[in-house]
Order: sequence, then C-alpha cells, then structure tokens
Amino acid sequence: SGAADAAASRAESGSAALSRAEAERARWDPRLGDDTAPLVGEWKYPLDKPHGPVMCTSRRVRTGGHPGVDKQIMREGSVAERTPKDGDTCFVHYDMWQLNASGEEVWSTRRESEPHQIVVGKAIPASDGKRRHHPALYECVRAMVPGERALFRVPPELCYGEAGNFSFPAVPPNCWMLVDVELIGAKGGETMERADMLYEERIERVKSHRTKGNELFRGGDVAAAAREYEMSLSFLTDDMMMQLFGAYLDEAEGEKLPAHLNLCACYLKMERHHDAIDQAGRALGVDPTNAKAFYRRGKARRALGQDEAARADLLKALGFSDGASDPAIERELAALDGEEKRSNHALRGVWRGLFDPTGFEDAGVDADGAKQRLDDVDEAGKKPGKEAGGRGKRFFGRLLERLGFVSDVLTSDRGTHT
Repeated sequence: SGAADAAASRAESGSAALSRAEAERARWDPRLGDDTAPLVGEWKYPLDKPHGPVMCTSRRVRTGGHPGVDKQIMREGSVAERTPKDGDTCFVHYDMWQLNASGEEVWSTRRESEPHQIVVGKAIPASDGKRRHHPALYECVRAMVPGERALFRVPPELCYGEAGNFSFPAVPPNCWMLVDVELIGAKGGETMERADMLYEERIERVKSHRTKGNELFRGGDVAAAAREYEMSLSFLTDDMMMQLFGAYLDEAEGEKLPAHLNLCACYLKMERHHDAIDQAGRALGVDPTNAKAFYRRGKARRALGQDEAARADLLKALGFSDGASDPAIERELAALDGEEKRSNHALRGVWRGLFDPTGFEDAGVDADGAKQRLDDVDEAGKKPGKEAGGRGKRFFGRLLERLGFVSDVLTSDRGTHT
C-alpha cells in the first residue's frame, strides 16, 4: 500500500541519515592503527566546548616510546630540524584535558599566549603538583619536530598517577590525559632555566630571538620566523612584567610590542587569521593607539568576512597613523567598500531575477560561470533533476540556486578561513 511504502521509505531514509552521522562521529574519533584515516587530517573544537577537548581526524599511531602513548598529527613540522633529546630546552604551547566523560581542562598555555619552557628529562618531585605532568610533555616532544602540533593520549603514570591530584589542578585517580602540544622550538646547550635568569639575561634572549625572527621573515621563512617570535615572548612572562617599573618596564614593553606585531604579520601570511587577531589584540594591550596593530587586525577580520569589525579597525588605524593618512590603510578600506558594493549588487540580482530564469546577467556576473560553480558543488551529492512539481518547485529551486550563487560572490575574496 502507499502508506506502507511511505513508512518504509522514511525508515530507510532515517537509517541512512543515522549511518552517515555514525560515520562522521567515527571519522572524528579514529581507532588506533586505522590506516584508512589520513596521516594529517582536520581538527576542531566542539561547538558546545570552544576551549576543548580538541577533536582530530588524523591517523592514531603509537609513538614508539612509553607504552600506551599514541599520537595524531594536527600540523606537520619542519623536517629539516631534529627531534628533541634529553637535556634540550623546549618551548611549547599545550592544552591538557582529562580523557573521560567530563573532558575537564587541566592546563592551558594558549589562553595567556605564554609559551612554556621545559627541560626534557628533568626529574620532577612528586610533591610538585604544578609540574607533575611534565613527564607527559617529555614523552610528547620526544616524538615531534619543531613546528609540529599533535594530539596525544597519555596514561596516568606520566601525569598524576594512581592518586590523582586534590586541587590546582583537581584530577581524579588513574586519569588518562588528552594533550594538544605544539613544539615551537628546541635549543640544546641551554644551562639555565628561565625562572633562574636575571632580568638582563632574559632581555638578551628576547632580543636574540626577535632579531633572528626578523632575518628569517625577510628571508621568506615565515613559519620559522613565527617560532622565533614565540620563543622571544616566552621570556616576557606576566609574572616578570608585573614586577618591573620605570626604565626596565619601558624596555620590556619595547620588546614585547614588536614581537606581538611581528607574530601577527607572520600569521597573516600563514592565513592563520584567528591567531593574527589574537596577537594584534595583545599588541594593543601594550599600546592601545598602535596603528599597525589595528591595521593588521582589520586585515585578518576582513579575511574572515567580519566586515564591520574590519572597517572599525581600519578607521582606527587611519586615525592613529601619522597625519591621519596612510595609502596602505586607504587601499584596504577601498577594497572593503568594493566588496560591499559587489555583495549588495549580487543580492539585488537575486530578487530581481528570481521570477525570470535569465536574470543572472542582471547580477553583473557570467551566468554560465556561476552555474558551473553550482555544478561543481553538486557533484559531491545528488544533482537536482527535472522532477515534476509545477511552478512551486521551480520557484524554490531558482531561489536556492540563487542563494548558492550569492554565497559564491560573497566568499570569492575572503581568502582561506582558519
């Protein structure tokens, strides 16, 4: 009967949707040793948990070190550099979460944009609650190269053990950890830890890393330059900055500002626009009237399609520039105005041509080219056919097609989103 057939069809459709959802969940939680997963895949933070735990589609493999530790590569590093060994000082960013149903955050260096320094293999007293997880970090960086970012699953004995930790951080007994580690750089022969350095020794290292970063940037190695700026900033910790005053504070801020600005410039070139926005904001925390910081943040926001915020930043950059005039800022504003005009024109074209299938030309674009883009997208799924359904279906079909066309126009100049 027709009713039975319809019910069977709905059940089949629901089953197919469930299978697709299950496959997608499995893709974001690959099994250990599943060779069908890509070696370097995608990663993201869940929508309901913007601070993690992070999810990754990359292949899970054993590190070959401590039993139980496995790794997923989130971003490949520099093959020209070696893996750290015991005694090396490593500069890392990391987030650590409990690998259980709670997914509670244990540590994060990214929140403060303050890279951590560890000496690989250094013994940590059991009473040191703040650094009891360092053996886990040692195990991670021994399986990485500088520039690499990877996700690790680490057993309890490398973190807080059978007893866990009562507070700061609170960790339950026998808790595995999920650790997102970025190895910024590794230095051999560093005999003194940051905490033991005098102010002059820290500033010397800050200047050294920043100078090397400038050389690498001008030479075209932007990724390596970014790592040098990160290492430079790792010596300008908040706890040190709060203790400075007078000429010492002026000198430290004079180093901190260009390091953030230069790191922002690197991230713009690397199309890591969210990171560029973060670094520009930190530069503005040092100098709230810095035209270059507003300009670079405006460029990053424009790339992400945040047009109003981009315009506000660019206008502030123009206002704080010498003579309230700068050709680069004015060009960026003009480009933003041009995008807005094209977007508005495209939207008008949608409604003007909605009832007339020939109306694509009114939007100021080649109809065949726009249709080809739609066909390219549709190849991944079922292409719309000439089904019976009268004027209603043709109307809504044209509406959906035109909205897709406008999406192409609106995103054509946005760059790569991160």
